[in-house]
Amino acid sequence: MKVIQKMSSMELIKKLRDTTGSGIVDCKKALSENNNDIDAAVKWLREKGILKAQKKQDRETNEGVVSFYNNSSNTDLTVCKIKCETDFVAKNDDFLDFANSLSKSIHDNKNLNEFGTDKDLSELKINDKSLSDTLTDLISKIGENIQIVYYKKYFSKNSIFISYLHNKYNSNCSKIGSVVEISTDNQNSAIKLVDELKVIAMQISAMKPMGIDENSINPKIIDEEKDIILKQLNNVPDDKKDQIVQGKLNKFIKENTLLGQALITDPKKSVNTFLSEISKNNNINLNITSMDLYTI
Repeated sequence: MKVIQKMSSMELIKKLRDTTGSGIVDCKKALSENNNDIDAAVKWLREKGILKAQKKQDRETNEGVVSFYNNSSNTDLTVCKIKCETDFVAKNDDFLDFANSLSKSIHDNKNLNEFGTDKDLSELKINDKSLSDTLTDLISKIGENIQIVYYKKYFSKNSIFISYLHNKYNSNCSKIGSVVEISTDNQNSAIKLVDELKVIAMQISAMKPMGIDENSINPKIIDEEKDIILKQLNNVPDDKKDQIVQGKLNKFIKENTLLGQALITDPKKSVNTFLSEISKNNNINLNITSMDLYTI
C-alpha cells in the first residue's frame, strides 16, 4: 500500500508539473496544502505566481520580440511587440509560443481597436484563459517580467501589406520587423507582385527611413538639420549659403525618406524609381501609403 501511495503522489506531481510548468518542490507543496486536489493546487500555484509576478513587474524589459500573425497574408495581418528582460528568454519556446498565441488572439478578436497597448487588452482571452492569468502563469514559469508594449491590426480592400522579419527567431518572431502598405487599383494583381516588392519592406528594416517622403518628415527635424548646416557654413559668403544649404537639405531628405533612398539591392535606383518601373511594367497603380518599423 505504501508503494502504491508513493506512485500515486508522483503521478500527481508529474501531472501538476505538466499542467503548470512549476518545479517539483512547488508542486509537492501545492498538493500537500490542498489535499492532493489538482484543481485547488493549480489555483494555489497561480496565487503564488501572482505574488512572484508582482515582484517582477518593476524590472526593466530591454529584450523581447516583434511577433507577426498571418504574415503570409498580404491583406490581413497583426503585429504585436512584447518585451522581456533577457535575450535568453526572448528565444525561449514558451515565450515565443505565448507571442504567437497573443498575436493570434488579437488578430481574431473583432472587438479590439485597430491598434493599442496592454490597456486595450483587458478583456482578451488566450485559449479560453484570461490574458492576465496567462501572463501570470508565464511570468511565474520563466521568472522574468513580460510586458505587452503595442499591437496593430492591418486590413484593407484597396491595399496590400508586405511584411519582413530580420534575423528571425522563428517564422513569426524577430527583434526587427517592418510592414509597408502599398495602395493599388488592382489588389489581386498587386498580390502577385509581392515577391518583387518585398525588398521595400526589407529597405525599411535595413535603412530605417524617417518618413515616406519629405511631407511625412516632421518639419522640426528639417529645421534642426538646416540650423546644423548653417552653423557649419560660418566662413561661406552669404550669397552662396542658400544654394549650399538647399543642396545639403535635399541630400538629407533623399537619404532619410523611403522613396528617396537608394534601393538596397540596386543602389543605382531610388525606391521611387523601382516602384514606378514595376507599376509601368505591370500596368498597375502602386503607391506607398504607410510604413511601420518595429524594433526591440
